[in-house]
Amino acid sequence: MTNEVNLQDIQTLDNGNKLVGGIEFPPRKVWVKTYGCQMNYHDTERILDHLGPLNFTQTDKKEDADFMIFNTCAVRDLANQKFYSHLGESKHQKAKEKQGRDVKIAAGGCIAQTESKELLKKYKQLDFAFGTDVIDNIGEMVYRAYAGDKKFAVTSWDRSDNYSIQTKINHGTPQAFVNIIKGCDKFCSYCIVPFTRGREKSRSTAEIVNDVARLVKYSGIQEVTLLGQNVNSFGKKNGESLAGLIMELEKIDGLELIRYTTSHPYDISDELIEVHGKSKKLANHLHLPVQSGSSTVLQRMLREYSIEHYLERLESIRAANPDIVISSDIIAGFPNETEEEHKETLDLLRKAKFDFIYSYNYSSRPGTKAARMDDVLTKDIRGRRLREIQALQLELQEDVRKEMVGKTYRVLVEGFGMMKGIKKWKGRTSCHRIIHFLPENEQQNLQWQWVDLKVTSATALSCQGEIIKVHGKKIIRQ
Repeated sequence: MTNEVNLQDIQTLDNGNKLVGGIEFPPRKVWVKTYGCQMNYHDTERILDHLGPLNFTQTDKKEDADFMIFNTCAVRDLANQKFYSHLGESKHQKAKEKQGRDVKIAAGGCIAQTESKELLKKYKQLDFAFGTDVIDNIGEMVYRAYAGDKKFAVTSWDRSDNYSIQTKINHGTPQAFVNIIKGCDKFCSYCIVPFTRGREKSRSTAEIVNDVARLVKYSGIQEVTLLGQNVNSFGKKNGESLAGLIMELEKIDGLELIRYTTSHPYDISDELIEVHGKSKKLANHLHLPVQSGSSTVLQRMLREYSIEHYLERLESIRAANPDIVISSDIIAGFPNETEEEHKETLDLLRKAKFDFIYSYNYSSRPGTKAARMDDVLTKDIRGRRLREIQALQLELQEDVRKEMVGKTYRVLVEGFGMMKGIKKWKGRTSCHRIIHFLPENEQQNLQWQWVDLKVTSATALSCQGEIIKVHGKKIIRQ
């Protein structure tokens, strides 16, 4: 292993190279592939921010990359398989070293946290692997790789009681993800997260408020999404709460919209429900993963709540804020799920009237309790049940979305695309729905502007609208 180096002591040479610890870093391109949740995408932003001082700039073309990073997810089998395939293909980029290119390849994130040794052994092109709790040490790892260290892994855990970071952004948009809590203490029987992200640790309310205020003042951020594996547990260990944090963020001038994800139904408190009714900046959307409509399946999942409790929480939330929309996650075919338990999930969809769901077939995660269960279900049974869930949800979703027609929503315009050969802009409402619309004229640039839209038509998967008012890049409040 090389000696430690102070990455604060970086010199810029006349030729544009950076000098770090006696090693020159010429301008290089870094390509990152991110899998999985919003937490991983936020981690990727932190990685890119730390690589800037080492003369790296991001590229979307992997063939141009001098450094390739795979930021992995271990929660879903599909993300796993994509990663292994993409990592296998990276050997072609590594082969460019024979042409004089000094190409490095690294794997980070949840899979690297638990499988780093296996990855380094199996994939010869992989230079190093790093876990989820060492993101902010990526600069030191890159230095080690270019200093000659080979096949090393860094997967240590932060053992301190405190969790303190500063949000890093580099995308130039008015939206930002802000980590407020990391880890999870739930240990659901199917979930690998506690093993890949560790136990729960919260930042302080004061630090987060100062962090967001800085983003608003100096980076033009107007919308923040508060992140955590179980964001509802925020602050429990130090006498604070998500509800209290939201009301403090509410006071920041220039911050227009607050979102948060992901929630655990057991931890939706009465205090938080009350905030959904009184906050002016909290989004009219809550993602509340239920996972199954059967209380007996939820018991085997170790989810800590019943369907009756879940439906009571939905009723209370909707009473506090009649405009809120609810989305959820569903796992089809949990081990030994009976046909009757599956039908209970279909019945829940009818009762809950979710705006949308993310639905998946159960996939076994090594190391979890569910992976050790005897299971009688086949792939065909799981596939059929998932199709039934998705078909019913689309039918119900179309009825829910029809209620949007004729109503006006304020959106932050995120970009445009071509729909049947016609250029249309799109924006996301406070309630998390995308609305497509035509500009007032072809030359109009609405990127990152606030616009009021009237919905003219809606299907299960698409909403169309027309401009009522363009507010511009800031909302002028009366």
